[in-house]
Amino acid sequence: METDNGRRAVITGAGRGIGAAAAGILAAAGWEVVALVRDVASAEERFASATGVRVMRADVGDAVALAAVAAEIDGAVDLLVANAAQFSPWDETVLGADIPAVEAVIDTNVLGTWRTVQAFAPLLRRRAGGAIIVVGSGAGSHGDPQFGVGTSPGAAGYAVSKAAVHVLTRKLASELRGEVAVYAVDPGLTATAPGMADFGARPVREGAQSVLFPVLHPGFVVPGTLTRDGGSLPW
Repeated sequence: METDNGRRAVITGAGRGIGAAAAGILAAAGWEVVALVRDVASAEERFASATGVRVMRADVGDAVALAAVAAEIDGAVDLLVANAAQFSPWDETVLGADIPAVEAVIDTNVLGTWRTVQAFAPLLRRRAGGAIIVVGSGAGSHGDPQFGVGTSPGAAGYAVSKAAVHVLTRKLASELRGEVAVYAVDPGLTATAPGMADFGARPVREGAQSVLFPVLHPGFVVPGTLTRDGGSLPW
């Protein structure tokens, strides 16, 4: 696959929403993008006119599938965007939550991210200057004034999962210090579902640009931090 800048990115959850927008932004900038999706046919249709996007099937719940993709790529990766996530109902509370539903959210958001970085970290270690961006959330922040864990009782499972994702990212950043730069990035409230724009959610492309800020603006964001639009957020 011929690309302009010779750099390769792998993005999970790239079939729609922020992941798809991020894939489009990077491809337009000359990256080779490996878009990991669950619905290949739909994604191939979405990216039919995009140059540099390779669609591959992989579910973050399947470590074997992720490892198979990594083996098939079989080359250095410059950027991994761990984006795939599952949301919780807005009205979900700790006491009222359906535990099996919470388990599914945690499996996707926390363990799915964990499986993803385990599968692709060896490829990132092959390339100097590589980066991992883990998509976090203000919902998992202890200090976000609008959506933080102490601000709103809703979407409890999602908030807990994203707080855990932040811890996972911090641990990973420490483990890969000096080898791969690791960032946690909050896209902000983004219109990834019908009706969300009515509640003030930003366009999907803006959320994707926030996620990609560390690589779109090299040297601006300190590795091992949680940011939104390049600005620091409290853990």
